[in-house]
Amino acid sequence: MKKNDLLELEIRKVDLLLGQSFTAMVAVLTTAYFYTFVAWDAVSHKFIIGWFLTINVYAALSLGIVPFWHEAKDKIQNIEQLNIWKRAKYCLLSVSGLSWGAMGFMAPWTGTTVQNLSAMLIAVMTAGGMIIYVSNRTAMLCVVGPTIVGWALGYLVSGQPHTYLVGVIMLIYLALVIVLGRSLNRSIMTLFSVDKILLRSEERVRMAMASSEAMTWDWDIQEDMIYREGNLQLLPEQALLKDILRSNFHENRELDFEFLLASENGGARSLAFRGKVERCEAGNVMRTSGIVWDVTIKRNQDFLLRERDLHEAANEAKSVLLANASHEIRTPLAAILGFSEAMLANPNLDEAAYKDIHSIQRQGKFMTSLVNDLLDLSKIESKKLFLQKAPMSPVQEIEDSVSVIRTVIDSRHRLTLKYMTLLPDEIQMDSVRFRQVLINLLSNAVKFTPQGEVQVLVSFGMDTENQGTLRIRVTDSGIGMNVQTQMNLFQPFMRGESREVQKVVGSGLGLALSQRLARLSGGDLCLIESVEGKGSIFEYSISVGSVTPLKLVEAHQANRLVLERNLPQNKNSEYLKDRRILVVDDSEDLRNLMHRYLLRHGARVDICDSGAEAISYAVTAEGYDLILMDIKMPGMSGHEAARELRARGYLKPIVALTAQASAEGQKECLKSGFDGYLSKPIDMSMLEEVLAKTLLARN
Repeated sequence: MKKNDLLELEIRKVDLLLGQSFTAMVAVLTTAYFYTFVAWDAVSHKFIIGWFLTINVYAALSLGIVPFWHEAKDKIQNIEQLNIWKRAKYCLLSVSGLSWGAMGFMAPWTGTTVQNLSAMLIAVMTAGGMIIYVSNRTAMLCVVGPTIVGWALGYLVSGQPHTYLVGVIMLIYLALVIVLGRSLNRSIMTLFSVDKILLRSEERVRMAMASSEAMTWDWDIQEDMIYREGNLQLLPEQALLKDILRSNFHENRELDFEFLLASENGGARSLAFRGKVERCEAGNVMRTSGIVWDVTIKRNQDFLLRERDLHEAANEAKSVLLANASHEIRTPLAAILGFSEAMLANPNLDEAAYKDIHSIQRQGKFMTSLVNDLLDLSKIESKKLFLQKAPMSPVQEIEDSVSVIRTVIDSRHRLTLKYMTLLPDEIQMDSVRFRQVLINLLSNAVKFTPQGEVQVLVSFGMDTENQGTLRIRVTDSGIGMNVQTQMNLFQPFMRGESREVQKVVGSGLGLALSQRLARLSGGDLCLIESVEGKGSIFEYSISVGSVTPLKLVEAHQANRLVLERNLPQNKNSEYLKDRRILVVDDSEDLRNLMHRYLLRHGARVDICDSGAEAISYAVTAEGYDLILMDIKMPGMSGHEAARELRARGYLKPIVALTAQASAEGQKECLKSGFDGYLSKPIDMSMLEEVLAKTLLARN
């Protein structure tokens, strides 16, 4: 990277570091006021006053430095000048981290309420620090390190029952957070590099267009002023250009069309238009800019091909980046979730420790869901997500999805399901994606309904061409949405700004992903109605094709068919007892976790950390009943090891453990000779199901 490029990148990183918003500081101060109010009677008044003043000084200095930075950043000539600003910010962040660490240090000597509040605030602050300062690992460490170390030391020196365990867990959590922060930082830095490459490519495109036969326009519709540049002979009349553009202003679309224009010699020219459209809040077009060129000219055809290749390369780079980042994040997540689940099973935990560990597990599951959603969105955008259509009972999937939500609601909610018409006994659909969309809709309805009713209405109809549509309408009596929120509802990471919405945990990816999955499967997901304070109505529609081959049944008959298909089967609860199992994984934490789980269920377990060692164990030992093998390992991968074992005649079951959760990954594993497939983080109940199915199937 060139020296000027390196300085520009460093300035951008520092700009992210210093450019905190006023809202973020208000959140910090609000948290400080809240903690002071709750902990006033449980903590020394001198401590709480000093702590409170420190937080206020930190917030004031953090906001006060921003205007000076904006004034100075354009004048910075070298890294030494930049380091002054970084050191100043590190000092402020260290003060912040030490302050939150001091709060955590005092937690063991307070009541349960204050301890729980401290745990929640520290979890939020460390997570927020990682997100805000992800571009700088030192900055992340200044916030996260002192905070968690102070918290852990408080429990280690308090001398109360079980606090040593809690303190050690916190230090382990710090180590995992550091590893995760490092991975996130690498990902962000890679994105910065890709962004720089894309900016250079954009500059090259502009230079190419300046020497081409194309024409650009910039039309301010409010002022009725249009600016044109380039080959004006393509469209010499401004009025004709305006008419063409105006006739192609479609709702929520950019300009991307071709127009046939009659030439003077009696022929026709095909003009390609590409442009952006800016709209006001009411949806009216305010401004448009873009480019038009004659696509009948060979030189411009070549240019279009180069544009397409550039776009595909950028998408491919993004997909590779997300896939690699996913693998790096899933491995520590698997350890966090696994060990937290193991610790929750400890009957000697006190209430505070149980709640702390449960919070860690809950946040880990949320991050897992976020990673999965990001990967799905990336695959959809790069057109690499493929649906697996197969016969599916819509009633069965709807009943199962509603049952999942019923297990998590309480007495404040009432969930009802009604079938309004006859329904197909069976349709062709990807059942996994169908349930993913429906569960997300139901989960949102419950989350945004503090108390009240959530109603699911299912109907089936057909049009004049005998094409059937299954409709699932989800109605809630929750908080509803304002008009602005509704306009951006299905955009990634877009959430409402109201206090009620911000209280609900979520990333803003669920509805965006669900709508794309619905449309990919030939259906749609849309908002029918929403009124603030009264609730919302969503409809998930699925096109099932011709109704001629479908068998339509009544609701009570459909329920009976579901019950017949799901008759309980006898399960062997002793399927692991005295089984010889080999665990192969390059992660020591995950090896130990699997070893502990399998021993607890009566298995005899060996462990190793490479594919080559696994082959040696398998061919020289008495024989294993099952091998659990990681896919991505240094040296010989899991795929290579499985293929080698099968080539040597090994016939016992081999189950894959992988962080690359995808249908394509599962197919590749089965092709390599694996009998089963588990994605990380590993759900212990899913592990039990796969092991039971695999072992019993071989016997």
